[in-house]
Amino acid sequence: MPEQLETNASVSAMEGDVMTNTNVVVSDNADASAATDVTEQMLVDAQVAAMASAKAAEQVMTSSMVSDITTLFDSTLTRLIEMRDSAYAAAIAGLEAEAESEVLAREYAQLETSIKDIEATLPAKTRLTQHEADVLLVSNKPDAARDKLAELEVVKSELAAMRERCGIIQDSFSAIASEKEGAAKTVVEDWLAKVVRPVVKVSEHGLLVKLLSGLEQSLYSYGDSTGIKIHQGHISGLTADGRSEEYAAGRHWYR
Repeated sequence: MPEQLETNASVSAMEGDVMTNTNVVVSDNADASAATDVTEQMLVDAQVAAMASAKAAEQVMTSSMVSDITTLFDSTLTRLIEMRDSAYAAAIAGLEAEAESEVLAREYAQLETSIKDIEATLPAKTRLTQHEADVLLVSNKPDAARDKLAELEVVKSELAAMRERCGIIQDSFSAIASEKEGAAKTVVEDWLAKVVRPVVKVSEHGLLVKLLSGLEQSLYSYGDSTGIKIHQGHISGLTADGRSEEYAAGRHWYR
């Protein structure tokens, strides 16, 4: 009987050890599973963070390229116009007639004022002078009468000289305008041929040949290497649609 009790006690102790070991194994498995879950979540979080970072970097690069191209075209237009206007200013500054134009303009204004003043009183002065000459003739003073009429002729001669001078100044203005027109024509033709057209040509080549044609070829090469089909919609979608400002401008320039 005592032997049976010892046997039972040994069995119970063994069962307790087994249960304890089982609990330890279960606990270890749970810890390992939790650790695996944490590791997987960390990997997922890292992938999400990496994708977000790559997306942000892509947006920054895109914004930078757009800004660079916009700034380039804006600054190029400004510089082209400045070059034309500077060339024109330099061309007309070298004209001798241009330097005289302000002096001539002041003289012309003064002459116009004097002519208007004389014309305003000349009819009355003519009548009065004629009356005074008649009185002198009646008084048997023909020389004095002739002198009086001569005074009137001097005024008329001065008026004629002023008008003639105004005509000469107007001719000078026409000559100045002609010289400036010639300078303006030379400047704009040189500017278009030597400055604008080379810049526009390289801009067209950059957009149409380098960028658009290069992207088209790259898309087809990408399709071949990856096994996807590149269709015309991918290509036509590179440029603005038919309702856009860019499309209207393109029709204006390429017609």
